[in-house]
Amino acid sequence: MSAFKYNLGVVGLGYVGLPLAVDAVSSGLSVVGYDVSEEKNTLINNGQSPIEDISNDDLKSALDNGFIASSDETILADVEYIVISVPTPLTDYQPDLTYVKSAASSVGRNLRDGQVVILESTTYPGTTEEVLIPEIAKHSDKKPGEEFYVGYSPERIDPGNKTWKFKNTPKIISGINDASLDKIESFYKSIIDEVVPVSSPKEAEMVKLLENTYRHVNIALINELAILCDMLDVDIWEVVEAAGTKPFGFESFHPGAGVGGHCIPVDPQYLSFKTRQIGQPVRFVELAQEINNSMPLYVCDRVTQFLNNLGKPIKDSKILVYGVAYKPDIGDTRESPASDIIDTLLDKGADVHYFDSYVPDFSTERNKLVSISEDESLKNYDMILIHTLHTDSDTNKINESGVPVFDTTGSQDLKNTTKI
Repeated sequence: MSAFKYNLGVVGLGYVGLPLAVDAVSSGLSVVGYDVSEEKNTLINNGQSPIEDISNDDLKSALDNGFIASSDETILADVEYIVISVPTPLTDYQPDLTYVKSAASSVGRNLRDGQVVILESTTYPGTTEEVLIPEIAKHSDKKPGEEFYVGYSPERIDPGNKTWKFKNTPKIISGINDASLDKIESFYKSIIDEVVPVSSPKEAEMVKLLENTYRHVNIALINELAILCDMLDVDIWEVVEAAGTKPFGFESFHPGAGVGGHCIPVDPQYLSFKTRQIGQPVRFVELAQEINNSMPLYVCDRVTQFLNNLGKPIKDSKILVYGVAYKPDIGDTRESPASDIIDTLLDKGADVHYFDSYVPDFSTERNKLVSISEDESLKNYDMILIHTLHTDSDTNKINESGVPVFDTTGSQDLKNTTKI
């Protein structure tokens, strides 16, 4: 019989932690969640999911099967496996491990013999052994790998993805020693279809950075080509579509207004931070960052030119930004390029509004806006800037409005548009 009341405790109940907790419950495990936000915990315990990937019905089922969310860290003493899935943001363009350290402290204060601690938060190679374990050691003298077990497993959550969910996405796992890896492998095999062990936490930490840096640099490549194609009067969208017919050696990426979400804008900077510590900057990655970060300003320059061609100055032009989420079919606005675009257009004197069926209100770096009503006429605007199109977006309404459209998405459903 287990010495622990619960099989799993999830620290951080956001886009990564809550799906893990709910899926673990559905696999038959007894699960608790720990989050410092009492407001979020109350919402969850009342059956109201704070993220799109977990429906209220799924959450209610988990609650009916014993799942609870708590802001009392002592609950962590009652669980065998502890998975840390807290945010790892950038602060002043530097990795901020404040939440990881805080979580590790909570774990250390409640650590018991035999517990298994797994970090899932995205970070740079070395964090598990150089930050997580020392932080735990400040509050506990138990020996890692002997009296408790430690490893790293990068999250692979893709918000809004209807095909690849938590359970059927292969899971990279690692441990600080064989005993830790055996424990971690046994745990993830109980809830995930396929696990992929690697030799140490550093390799596992690097896997996550490689996955998103790969996307980052290829998006930057296609964004730079989009700028060049516009100067050469070449249709980049037709070029990408045609190149995509090659059955080998090519994967299609598409230009856009920039990159958003927690992963692609953030992960490469974790890699850059670590490589600069050893005196070897990743120049290719940093150039990609520069290109992708410049895209919102490029979009605003194109919008200004677009309006000038219509005989309208950008000052006092009424512009509707259509969609502000960083990707379709979710309400996640983390690192959304729409923030910089809206702020820049407002700085230029434009009268900017937005519509997003998933985002009722939106705070940019410097402004707060509320989405217009779905019923509001689009004919009152001088132009529509398409930033994000959701599945439920009414492209017919946009087409029928007759308002000039500048499209950053390459949509085939929009007519008579100017594309990025």
